[in-house]
Amino acid sequence: MKKLLIASVIAFMLVVAGLVFIQFDDVQRTTPVNADNTSDEFVEPDRINVKEYGAKGDGVTDDTVAIKKALKDGAYLFFPAGTYFVTQSFEVDKHKIHGSGMANTVIMSNADAPIFKVVGSNSDIRDLTLQYEDWYQDEHPERNAIVFEGEVGHSSFENLKLVSVYRGFYVLPSSKETNHAFSLNLRNIYVFNYAKNALHFAPSTGGLSGSVMENIYTHNGTRDDRYEEKVVPYYFDNLSELTLIQVNAEWSDITTAFSLNNSRNVVIISPHIEGTDLFEEGSYFDIHNSNVKVMGNDFINNVIHSDSSIFRVYGNSNLSVDGVHTRDTVQEGGTLSIFETVGEEDNSASIERFIGDVEKVGDFNKLVNSDGTPILKRYNDQNFYEKLGVQYESKLPNPTEEMRGRIILIQNGQTDELYICIKEGSLYKWKKIE
Repeated sequence: MKKLLIASVIAFMLVVAGLVFIQFDDVQRTTPVNADNTSDEFVEPDRINVKEYGAKGDGVTDDTVAIKKALKDGAYLFFPAGTYFVTQSFEVDKHKIHGSGMANTVIMSNADAPIFKVVGSNSDIRDLTLQYEDWYQDEHPERNAIVFEGEVGHSSFENLKLVSVYRGFYVLPSSKETNHAFSLNLRNIYVFNYAKNALHFAPSTGGLSGSVMENIYTHNGTRDDRYEEKVVPYYFDNLSELTLIQVNAEWSDITTAFSLNNSRNVVIISPHIEGTDLFEEGSYFDIHNSNVKVMGNDFINNVIHSDSSIFRVYGNSNLSVDGVHTRDTVQEGGTLSIFETVGEEDNSASIERFIGDVEKVGDFNKLVNSDGTPILKRYNDQNFYEKLGVQYESKLPNPTEEMRGRIILIQNGQTDELYICIKEGSLYKWKKIE
């Protein structure tokens, strides 16, 4: 009994001490968020069928007025199967816009204007095809299917097919408010026959942050039946904390596939580039003043029309690459190097596990910083080195212009060392990479 009494007193004292600690330490604790028991239970907005507002969905009748009336009356619109012909834009602000599937619901526009202009956060657009009349849109720069104006966040865009557009997604640079896109989810997006970009996110102020874009597919037609404009499928500027998963740039004439400017903490997982024709001394990844990680690259059946590169890094950038696979590359009008830099900024790169049919490490004279330090910090691809094998310092190949930028594994006694061929003045030499 005495032991039980003592245990009870100790337990009571611990509870009191805990309450006192919480009372005097509350400035250091995060207050837990609890549900508001006094509020009414959340009620999903009533779903409005646009056909109940007079929309026909027959591909002939102008359904613009009916859809605008439905948008004004409700926050949740449903488009049954059909083709809805429209002649103006629709403003989306905290709306849910749902169709009955990409193959079933089409919104067809002939306006030189966006189909949806998203002006606020917490919106949801999905299960639709958005399409403009005619095939060629290069003379219609306002035909961007979904545009953002002002601050847009916490919004989802899923299961969408965008056809015959100038751009698929576009952040309007003309926005006078804080032009910021954040916490976005783009998933299962298909962009066909685009004249400029599939995705173009370049806020004029603020930036793009904390977003995930998954399973994005772009396509401009096979080589004998292709939209002929030279495009950049993915263009990003001023962004951070962005993750791209399974993003495809396919069957298009391009100058670059991924343009990344002034960005940090960008991760690109499993990009797939197939059937492209690369022009204008381009690059598949053009990285300027950015910090980028790329994982699991696949390059198949691409044609190179001028001296180009897979990775171009400049403007104080850092690139980390894990896994590159190229096959069926046709170097028709120029050669494709793996890596190059532009200018004399302090850039760095780490490229691992390269397998494929591209032979050069880099574009010869562009692999060192202005102070002579190597830009290419690591390149441990055994498949590439098989042509040279393990060398001994006494048997290093003659340093020449052709060898410039090559890295060779040297066995020095029991230690392996790396040497890179560089140019100093008018002379070539092998320099040990420390």
